[in-house]
Amino acid sequence: MSEKKSYNYCLDFIKGIACMLVVFIHCQFPGLLGIGVRTIVRFCVPLFFMVSGYFCYNVNSKEHSSKKIKHIASITFYSSLFYLVFAGIRNWLFTAQSYNFAPSRFLIWAVFNSPIIIADQYWFLYALLYVYIFFFIIKKYLSNRQLYVLAIFLFILFYFLSQGAHLLGFRIVKLIYRNWLLEGFPFFMLGHFLHDYKDHIHISNKVLLTVFSLFTILCLLERLIMGRAFGVNLCTFPQVTALMIYAIKNPNHHKGIIQELGKRYSMLIYVVHPAVWHTMEEIYQKTGYSDNPPALYLMPIIVLISSIILSILFDYLKKSIQIQF
Repeated sequence: MSEKKSYNYCLDFIKGIACMLVVFIHCQFPGLLGIGVRTIVRFCVPLFFMVSGYFCYNVNSKEHSSKKIKHIASITFYSSLFYLVFAGIRNWLFTAQSYNFAPSRFLIWAVFNSPIIIADQYWFLYALLYVYIFFFIIKKYLSNRQLYVLAIFLFILFYFLSQGAHLLGFRIVKLIYRNWLLEGFPFFMLGHFLHDYKDHIHISNKVLLTVFSLFTILCLLERLIMGRAFGVNLCTFPQVTALMIYAIKNPNHHKGIIQELGKRYSMLIYVVHPAVWHTMEEIYQKTGYSDNPPALYLMPIIVLISSIILSILFDYLKKSIQIQF
């Protein structure tokens, strides 16, 4: 009974929402609608880092740490293998893509999580793997408080390189700040911090939802003022923090279809949607719909629905094979 009481359904619910909205970050609606949607849903990737950090709070044993690293390493490996096969099929059936295989590109991939051939959206998987490894190594030498101070420093550096430098007239390449260390680890530790201090946070649901709604709107204003996208807005920080605290405070809220989607299929949807999206791009190109406005507005919806269906089918197939063997 205690295990059921401790389960957080609301975190699954927001993961379900986030995994669907991530599709709209990558496969965008045309024009201002696409810019607006992409701006306000930037909280999705930080949220996944935060959820991972939240669930690492009580991971103390070497065996448990190893299991978590092996789990994400396995997902990263098979996802990358899947996309390598997909890229080969795409090049065979459609237009061949050109890739830069210079040693420097592999170095950039290794250090900054910017893949070659593998879908660029998979940077998150590599970043999360690095974050897990870094966290489980460094936590042996630093206390939680010291780790939180380190995260604050990295947050400051992240926002300075992304937005502060822009205001000073410098343009920093995105991969310098959008990587495992400057984006992934600080948000991971924010989730860890919220687990650590969850019993000391006394904020009403009304206030949390008001903060989330207010800063969702302010993300649009920030995008307008700054003039370009930076990946994660300044306003994303309070936006995603309010949403995460709401989920922590209401573990039994929002059970249902979206919650089950987040629990069972969020990672699968993340993995398959780039392949679905790029396939739709090729189909649109071949059929002449790439310049058709109604078709372009429909594409993100088609990609989302197709990704969900494929994820459910893949999960069913995987379970069937396991049962058979």
